[in-house]
Amino acid sequence: MATYFCRTSYAKGGACIYVHKSLNYEGVDIGNYCKEKDLEVCAIKLNLNSTHICIISIYRPPTGNFNFFTNNLDLIFNKLYNPTSKLIICGDINIDYLKNTGKKIQLETLLFSYNLTSIVNFPTRCFKNSATAIDNIFIDNDSKNDYTLCPIMNGLSDHDTQLLILNKITLRPPAQNN
Repeated sequence: MATYFCRTSYAKGGACIYVHKSLNYEGVDIGNYCKEKDLEVCAIKLNLNSTHICIISIYRPPTGNFNFFTNNLDLIFNKLYNPTSKLIICGDINIDYLKNTGKKIQLETLLFSYNLTSIVNFPTRCFKNSATAIDNIFIDNDSKNDYTLCPIMNGLSDHDTQLLILNKITLRPPAQNN
C-alpha cells in the first residue's frame, strides 16, 4: 500500500492506492483536504521512465457536503496539476455519469478547468433493477485516445472494477545489479 486515507470516527469508507514494489513512486500529503463523509482522498506521484503521473484515489460518500467536496478537490488539483505530467483521478464519486444532473455538470466544469475528462461510460454498480456509473476515472484530454478501459466484474464488491491501460506508457524493467 503506497498511501491511504483511513477513517477514524466512522466505519466503511476511505481511500488507498497500491503500487507494485518495482515502481518508483512517492506519496503526496493531501490529508489536510480530507474530511470524513465529505471527501476521502489520497495521492501518489509515479515516475515511469520519462513519464510522470499523479494518481488520486477518491471516495465521496453520497450524503456528504458536495460544496466541500468540489472546493477541496479544486484545491488538490491546484496543488498537484502540472501541464508536463499526467493526472489520473479514480474512485467512487457517487455521481451517476449515466445521467445528466447538476452535480455531474458542476464536477465536469471543475474537471474541464484542469483539462480532465471522464472516461467511464458503462455501469459500475448494478443492484436489483438499477445500473449506475458512480465509479469513474478521469484523465487529461490529451490522453483521450491513448488508453483502453475495461469493466471487470470481480464479485468482491457491489461495485465492478475498471481496468485502465495506458497504451503509450512503456516500462523498462528495473536495472539489475550484476
